[in-house]
Amino acid sequence: MDIIRWGLGSTAVRITEEYIYRQPQRDRLSHFIELMEMLNPHSRPKNWLELLPGNWRLLYSTGRHIGLTLRQPPVRVLIGNAHLTITKASNVDTSMSFTSEIGFTVVTGKEWPHNKIGINGKLQANSLFKLKAGRRLYLKEERTTGRFSLNQSNSEDSVLEKLSSRKWRRTVPFKEFPSSLPVAKLIAGDNDLAMSLDDPLAQNVDAASQVIKEIRTQVPPEMFDLSKLVCGTYIDSRMLVLRGVNGSALLFTRYCASESCR
Repeated sequence: MDIIRWGLGSTAVRITEEYIYRQPQRDRLSHFIELMEMLNPHSRPKNWLELLPGNWRLLYSTGRHIGLTLRQPPVRVLIGNAHLTITKASNVDTSMSFTSEIGFTVVTGKEWPHNKIGINGKLQANSLFKLKAGRRLYLKEERTTGRFSLNQSNSEDSVLEKLSSRKWRRTVPFKEFPSSLPVAKLIAGDNDLAMSLDDPLAQNVDAASQVIKEIRTQVPPEMFDLSKLVCGTYIDSRMLVLRGVNGSALLFTRYCASESCR
């Protein structure tokens, strides 16, 4: 039985690493996101004003990943759903109110319990954005001079190779990768951050600061600090891609909390 349990556990870890944390799988997801951005059906901000408001759930980020590690954090925090709620601030201008809400559970003790029961909490960030038209430029470092020029990078080269295949040739509207793509530029205002914790950690300031530090380690920084969101590159009725200041992409799907729309 020990051998069987060891084999099952090893297989589960290997499958998880292969399909979630391995670099080839992450590259595939990045390529799909870049393909979506190139074929974005709504590139004008006026279309985003209609499609952007609503509730969005974070599915994936191409930025930093912790993965499976033997790291021993000072406090054990289990991240739940990360939601982004967007509402129109006014019907007159292009202002949008962004609210990031991250649910989590703080597990006390030295070991992870089997049932993962702990103290529930919620982290909320709010910011006001203005929506404007913009363009995303692609930079490539030249091997001879070491300088940057407007062209596609190695990642975009791979995307262009996919689009040049027989499967995509008739549907793609251009034959070569463009030096820039239209985006919806996001101009952020002040960022407000609030956190709520259930008892008994609600009155412990030191424990709350450790919880925030651990959440910042696990959650993409764009969800913690909304001012790091700089542009939107893809949107339709069910999917949303936002880009951060460091170039990472955040993939969202539309989320409905009520039972009537599930």
